[in-house]
Amino acid sequence: MTTKVAEDLYVLPASYGQERLWLLEQVTPDTPLYNVPMALGLRGRLDGEALAGALSGLVERHEVLRTVLQMRDGGVMQVVREARPLVLATEPVDASDEAVAARIQELAALPFDLAEGPLLRGHLLRVSDEHHVLVVIAHHTVTDGWSMGVMLTEIAALYAAAVEGGEAVLPEVPVQYADYALWQREQIEGGSLDEQIRYWRDRLAGVRPLALPVGGTEGAELPPNSSATAPLRIAPMTVRHLRGLAPAGVTPAMVAMAAYTAVLARWADQDDVVVALPVAGRGEPELESLVGFFVNTLPVRIDLSGDPTLSTLLERVREGSFGAYGHADVPFEVLVNELRPERRAGRTPLAQAMLAVNNTPLAAEVALPGVTGEPLRLPQGSAVFDVTVDLVESDNSLSGTVGLRADRFGPETADLLARSIGAALRAWATDPDTRLSELPCPLADRDSGVRAEPVGDAELRAGRSDTADSLPSNPTEHLLLELWSEEFGTRLVSVDEEFYALGGDSMRAVRIVMRAREKGVELPVEMVLGEHTVRQITSAMA
Repeated sequence: MTTKVAEDLYVLPASYGQERLWLLEQVTPDTPLYNVPMALGLRGRLDGEALAGALSGLVERHEVLRTVLQMRDGGVMQVVREARPLVLATEPVDASDEAVAARIQELAALPFDLAEGPLLRGHLLRVSDEHHVLVVIAHHTVTDGWSMGVMLTEIAALYAAAVEGGEAVLPEVPVQYADYALWQREQIEGGSLDEQIRYWRDRLAGVRPLALPVGGTEGAELPPNSSATAPLRIAPMTVRHLRGLAPAGVTPAMVAMAAYTAVLARWADQDDVVVALPVAGRGEPELESLVGFFVNTLPVRIDLSGDPTLSTLLERVREGSFGAYGHADVPFEVLVNELRPERRAGRTPLAQAMLAVNNTPLAAEVALPGVTGEPLRLPQGSAVFDVTVDLVESDNSLSGTVGLRADRFGPETADLLARSIGAALRAWATDPDTRLSELPCPLADRDSGVRAEPVGDAELRAGRSDTADSLPSNPTEHLLLELWSEEFGTRLVSVDEEFYALGGDSMRAVRIVMRAREKGVELPVEMVLGEHTVRQITSAMA
């Protein structure tokens, strides 16, 4: 018996965010880097059939949950398919917390096929007759943190309606995610965001990558996107005290940002730091109840020059944050293409550090007919940025984790980072006139004298020809020049022309990889997405 494949309803351009994640998936295919898991502990007499129906109802309401991403006609497209019942896979699991956590981690690590889908999976772990764990995993191209809250609310309402035999009381879905993606592109292409783009061009002019010290092979044996983590908690009394000393309008997140940037500045020995801030990206009221990938990334630049005190740094953080929030409509992907920052394979452009502060955490408890649901906090699984601080804000307290790329840093460094942020805040709470250079920073003390990785012009020149002969010298170089000429619509003769300087972008780079693959040549995708010349690529392949 064959399973009927859902039919395609329509095809529309992907959003800028979806396009970026699709491109990144081409670098590291078959990995769970952009999987977004949610787990809900359920205690009571659960109706599994009703729960499966609730998940299917969710997929029917939100077209993005039955969308796949495919390359068509040279661009990444959303292919929206007809609604089909979602299969809720049920399996027994050992009753220990460790066994449940391990199984959730295993399920969250299963990759998605963006071209075939589905990009949403449901699993029901049966601990006992009256204890289950619902695990919902979606690819980030179809969801974000806010969306997971929307999904949880709607699953509860749809389940209650199925059990009680009524209709779920849910608001109509006013628009679908594909409508938003079209509107977003119209905003950019129509020039509506030109003023915001000018702000970012001025604000980020001359920005350099975060040059973190390296101290050996602390995490060299681990996969490149695994995360080394440590807990971080900032007590409410400390946050309230520091906010009382701060300029008006300073939030707990800004207090955390001040300490975070101070530690990064000390650790990297640089007084110009960019930290990425995620924002919901739902400026229109009709987007608040939608599921989809709306979250945007704002590269907030903080000036730490002049050995600032707490009040000075908080003022700079406030000014930088408000400026970023006021120009938050420009997709991060558009910024990268417009600003053309230094690129390096394996590192995010514009910002290598992130601070995520969630001030709308999931409810502590979800009530279902005959069942009590408790959202489970899941650990960081993957590291996209070199450094990430992920916190939840509640009544002025801030708690969560710090995470580092485990291929470059280990748990000891993550622990030192957390301790350094806490030490900076405590020092400021004791004496707000403490200057940046005087703050206790165990991380900087440990790495004193260890200098940063070489990033910049010298590295970009590596592998370029130093001879006058810039003509292709082998079949692969001939092929690449042919593909570059085809992509740029002009004749190129030099193997030392830099791809992005010619007007290249990530989409063009991936198209060249795919065209080369069609001709039987497998290019190193990660290198192609970094700054590169034809000769650099062929040298790396030798």
